[in-house]
Amino acid sequence: MYLKPVPVSTLFSFTVPYYISISTYGNYDIFNNNYACELLLNVLSYNKYALDYRVYGFVIMPDQLHIVFQPCKVPIHQVVRKNTANFTRYYQKIWGISIPIWGLDYYESPIKDYTALKQVQDEIHLKPEQLCSNTFREYYYSSYRVYNVGSEEFMILLDRLQE
Repeated sequence: MYLKPVPVSTLFSFTVPYYISISTYGNYDIFNNNYACELLLNVLSYNKYALDYRVYGFVIMPDQLHIVFQPCKVPIHQVVRKNTANFTRYYQKIWGISIPIWGLDYYESPIKDYTALKQVQDEIHLKPEQLCSNTFREYYYSSYRVYNVGSEEFMILLDRLQE
């Protein structure tokens, strides 16, 4: 069975979630490759348990990652650094390259309450709209279906909220 849902009443009791947006170096479309997307999801999932953080939503765009992290023990900058460094190391080793993968900086914004969290989730879920010929609902590398359709995909990575 998957992790128990996190009660909304305890969501903001220790530390707040953060919306993180990070682009690839030179806005290169690294994540047009499904293997790169799967590698990123594996790195995020592994580090979730190694660094003890929660994930409440994500979308992997061809040249960006948008994700909502809630650190439990490790500061948010270390969570971001560990995930980007691990992905870079594995990506470079697998593809036999030594180019930079991530941009030099990332956008970080604390989320103050449950209403703001739902708004951020909705915003990041809409991001693939310009990429899909049909709708953002069909974009695979997004947590949209988990929260809005009840899909079981990405359940090792995602934490559900219990109202």
